[in-house]
Amino acid sequence: MKNKLNTAIAALFVATASMAAMATEVGGTYVTAGMMKLSTEEFDSVKGTSGVTVDDEDTAINFMVGYQVDKNLSVEAGIIGKGETSVSFAGGESGTLNGKSYSVSGVVTATAKTDASKMLGVKYASSVDENFDVYGKAGMLFWDIEGVVSAAGTLTYDGTTYTGSGTATYYTNDGSDPYYGIGASYKINSTTSINADYLKMEVDDGDVDGLNLAVAFDF
Repeated sequence: MKNKLNTAIAALFVATASMAAMATEVGGTYVTAGMMKLSTEEFDSVKGTSGVTVDDEDTAINFMVGYQVDKNLSVEAGIIGKGETSVSFAGGESGTLNGKSYSVSGVVTATAKTDASKMLGVKYASSVDENFDVYGKAGMLFWDIEGVVSAAGTLTYDGTTYTGSGTATYYTNDGSDPYYGIGASYKINSTTSINADYLKMEVDDGDVDGLNLAVAFDF
């Protein structure tokens, strides 16, 4: 994952330098800070199963730093804070989770925890009027995920059995996937704007939707 991130950063730096050299209007640097509501399909394979309760939403902080290359195009790097979703089994269930078989005896809760995810991409904005912009964005999301089971019983997952009371890690993975989205920005004054955007992402082969509300500061 680190090699992918370093390669992406290097490529983005070269692209940014090339575009900046050709730009006739440079808008400078901006920073955004906000909260993102996340919803995931991580546990969709067990949704609707009798005895299973799914919590597939969470909120996370979101920070972004951008550099406006020209009037419309910016390059961005940012971070989405930690989040988690969970599924609870009342006992006696079996099926498939993350593409692998499971069976449960007793009360078991499986939690998917994502570490802070890094973002690297571009944004293209177009002005509607002097205060209102619309934009689209796309890039790469670099993620880490951990599956933790809390049990008062037995969970068998992918052929491994976890028994007793307490917690244990049953799954870990990391990777990178594209993201894309749309949004709008309303300028409050010459240096401050309110941004609202919708992002479509993928984490561990599960689709994630993000609704973000943020404040942007221009420098």
